[in-house]
Amino acid sequence: MYRRHFHLKERPFQLVPTPAYLYPSRCHQEALGHLTYALESGEGFVEITGEVGTGKTTLLRTFLEGLDDSVAVACIFNPTLNAVELLQSINRDFGTTASSTSRSDLTASLQRFLIENREAGKKALLVIDEAQNLSIEVMEELRLLSNLETTRTKLLQTVLCGQPELGAMLERYELRQLAQRISLSCRLRSLSRVETHRYIAHRVVRASLGDGSELFTKGARELVYRYSAGTPRVINICCDRALLCAYVGDRKRVDRRSVKEAVAELSDRPYLMRLPLGRPMLIWGGGLLAVAMLAMVGLMGTHRFLPPVSTSPVATRIETPAMPVFPPDPVPSAQEEIPPEPLPMVKVEGDSVDLVAAVPAPPSAYKLSDLFDESSINGSVVWGMKRIMKSWGHELEASKLPSISDPYLLFLAAAAPFGMEVMPVDENHALALSFNLPALVLFSTGGEQPLALVYEGEGGQGMLRFHSSKGVVEVSEDDVKLWAGRTIISCANPLGFSNMVTEYSPEQEVIALESALTRVGLSLERVDGVYDEETKAAVQSLQASYGIATDGRVGALTRVALSSALKNGLPEPDKELAAHDQREGEMP
Repeated sequence: MYRRHFHLKERPFQLVPTPAYLYPSRCHQEALGHLTYALESGEGFVEITGEVGTGKTTLLRTFLEGLDDSVAVACIFNPTLNAVELLQSINRDFGTTASSTSRSDLTASLQRFLIENREAGKKALLVIDEAQNLSIEVMEELRLLSNLETTRTKLLQTVLCGQPELGAMLERYELRQLAQRISLSCRLRSLSRVETHRYIAHRVVRASLGDGSELFTKGARELVYRYSAGTPRVINICCDRALLCAYVGDRKRVDRRSVKEAVAELSDRPYLMRLPLGRPMLIWGGGLLAVAMLAMVGLMGTHRFLPPVSTSPVATRIETPAMPVFPPDPVPSAQEEIPPEPLPMVKVEGDSVDLVAAVPAPPSAYKLSDLFDESSINGSVVWGMKRIMKSWGHELEASKLPSISDPYLLFLAAAAPFGMEVMPVDENHALALSFNLPALVLFSTGGEQPLALVYEGEGGQGMLRFHSSKGVVEVSEDDVKLWAGRTIISCANPLGFSNMVTEYSPEQEVIALESALTRVGLSLERVDGVYDEETKAAVQSLQASYGIATDGRVGALTRVALSSALKNGLPEPDKELAAHDQREGEMP
C-alpha cells in the first residue's frame, strides 16, 4: 500500500527470514563467524541460541545461502519428529534411501552416503532449527550420529539452533554426553540503541529505489528502540505499522508522531509492549489517575518528560488505553545545526617519495581512500591481517584464507587456528585504540569495500599513525568522519579458551584467570580456582583500568584488556580513558 508513496520496491520490514535483509550486528557476525569456523575446522556440534525474534532463522538462511556445492546440507525446520522420522528427513535431504522404517537401515544408508561424500572431497552439514522442541530420544539419536566419523574427522557436522530453553535442556543429566560434544556455542542478543538505528536504515536502504536512509527520522528510530528493546522482530512489526501510519497521514518521512500512532495501534498486543526499561506496558485508568500521577511526578521535578494532559471530558474516559509515555517532540532550532568540520590533517610517507603532502579539497569531497588506488584498497584487509598476525609471531598465508568478504569474519576464521582472540569494537573509537594493541581500523571509501589500516599504538601531537601497504598515514585524532565505525582487535588469548568466566566456571578456568591477573600485577592472596570476592575485585580493577563496564565477568572485552595488560602493563592510573557504554559490557 505504501511502497509507491515512499519509493520502495518492496516492504522493508516483512517478517519472512530473508538473508538479504540480515543486519550484521556484532553478535550476528560473531555467530556467522562461529558457523564458518566450525565448518572449516570440522567441529562436530555448534549451538546457536537466542530469544524469540532475535533473528536466528534469518541467520541460518544467510549462512546456508553462502555455501557452495562442496557442502551437502540437510535442514530440519520442524523438529517435532521421532527418531525414525528424523533419520528419514535427513536421508531425504541428502538424497539417499529414506523409505525404510528401520533405524539401523536408515543409519547404514546415511553412513554410506557420508563416506562417499567425504571421499568426493565434500562436507556434510545437518542444521536443526527450533531445536529446543527436540525430544530426549531424538537428542540421543543425534549423539549417536556424531559417532559417524573417520580416524581424523567427523563425517557429519551438526548445528543446533533454538531458544534459550535449548541450553537449559542440554544441562539435563541424561544429555550430558551430547552437551560435552558441543565445541562451539553462541548467544544472539537484542540490538543496542546504535544497532537498532542502523538496523532500521539498513532494511530501508535494501528495499528503497533510491537512498532511503533518512526515511525514518532519528527521533522515530529512537522511539522504535524504546518500544522494541532492540528485538528485531518487534522492530519490524513497529516499523511496518509506522510506515502505514505515515502513509495514511500523507507524510514524506516516518517521524515520532507516526511511531506513536503505530504503538497506539499495537496496544492490543501486550506481548509486544515495552517501556524504555523493558517492563510491560501499563493500561492507564481514567483522568483522575492521570492527574494524580502528574501531580506526583511534578513534585519530583520530572514533569518535563510527560506529554500534556487534556482537561476535556475525553480525558476522563476509560475505553481507550493510554499511549506509552514518550518525551515531547524536540523543537527544531537553528542553533542545533552542526557547523562543518575543518579539513582533517593527513600526511602519507612512502619508502621513496611522499604520496600526498596536503589535501586542499573541501571536507565534503575528501576521502581518505583518495590516497590509495583500487587494488590497494581491495587488498588492504588481508595486508593488515598479515601484519597484525606477524606482530604476534604468526605467519598468515593469503592463499589459504577462505573466501569471506566481511573483514571481521575473515579475520576470525584466519586467527582461530592460532588460538588468537578477535574482537570487533563498534562506535567507540577511543576505546578500541586505548587497549594499545595492534588493530585493524576500517575507513569508509564510499563503496562496498572499506580501506583497512593498521594501528599499532603510535601517535602524538594530536595525530594517530596508521600503517598501510603504501606507507605510513597520519590522521588527526579529532577526525571521525573518515572512520567506517568498526575496529577489529586481534591478540593472544590470555586464557586459552573463549568461555565467559564467572563464579560458576570450572576450577581450571578460574585458575587460569587468577594466574593471569597475578602476572599483570593484580595480586591475589592465593590462586585456588575459587571465583570469590577477591578474584571479582581484581577483575573489576582490570576493567576500570581500561574504562570498560566493571561487571566482574570475564568475556571477550575483558580478555582483550587482560592481553593488553600482559603485553604492555596496566595503564597509568591518571591516564584518561574513554568510558565504555555499560550496555556493551560483558554479558553472561
